Amino acid sequence: MLYLDSSALVKRYYDEVGSDSLNKRLQVETDKARPIFTSVLTYAEVHSSVARRTREKLLLPSEAAAVHDKFDTDWVLGFTPIALDVGVLGFIRDVFKAHPLKSADAVHLASALWLRDAARLSGRFVQRGEPFIFASSDRQLTTAAEKYNLEIFDPETMK
Repeated sequence: MLYLDSSALVKRYYDEVGSDSLNKRLQVETDKARPIFTSVLTYAEVHSSVARRTREKLLLPSEAAAVHDKFDTDWVLGFTPIALDVGVLGFIRDVFKAHPLKSADAVHLASALWLRDAARLSGRFVQRGEPFIFASSDRQLTTAAEKYNLEIFDPETMK
């Protein structure tokens, strides 16, 4: 089972370090017909990233429009968003107590923890013995996630 935070997912839309390894990982998940999870927060974060890169003239307006469209298509057809609801929020307080994370990073970690536990309890989305993989390129966030025994995939390091 794969959970993507925004720092990993944006690599799908920009050619940067880690883009190839992320796209290979996504292809494996797609080929095996496994859902790819992320927080609903990711929707705002990816569109924000595209807008920022456009303002900074790192993307032409036509390139930005193409990225927005590709992401929106992936959002509808390729990702399973995790709602920011009472289940996820139940993890937030403890995440902040244990780790000095930014709010958005804490939401991603809490979403992944909720998903991991919900999948284990329900038996859905994960086969016995299949790992739960937390994909992120944010070192502070991956350090926190490791403390919860999440398997880390950092597309930049292939770890």
